[in-house]
Amino acid sequence: MQSERGRAAAEIGKSICVAAVITLAAVLVLALFVKLFSLGTTAVTAVNQVIKTLAVFAGCLLCLRPGKCLLKGAAAGLGTVVVTYFLFAIVAGEISFGWSNVLDWVFGVAIGAVSGIVAGFIRK
Repeated sequence: MQSERGRAAAEIGKSICVAAVITLAAVLVLALFVKLFSLGTTAVTAVNQVIKTLAVFAGCLLCLRPGKCLLKGAAAGLGTVVVTYFLFAIVAGEISFGWSNVLDWVFGVAIGAVSGIVAGFIRK
């Protein structure tokens, strides 16, 4: 029988994986639209934040069970932002760190916490 912490870690891990896959797929579609319609970089940055938000929410909604959803959602949001950061850094071939990364991580925690709470209410 799996412990409570083990189940929570499994839920968070699944949520991170689902959100990362959704983010990667959505960013590929966004790249196609940018190429086809010559969108500006400001639009890409805004749409990228929307993509991350929706991906974290989908991951929380699909994978988190009721109980401590605020903490599990915050961990899933942070994990998703960190995982996708490193995946995109590998694709770009460079790792750069700055205040925008810190703000992105804080944003991920906040969105994850809110998504976790909403997912907990919906799944009850």
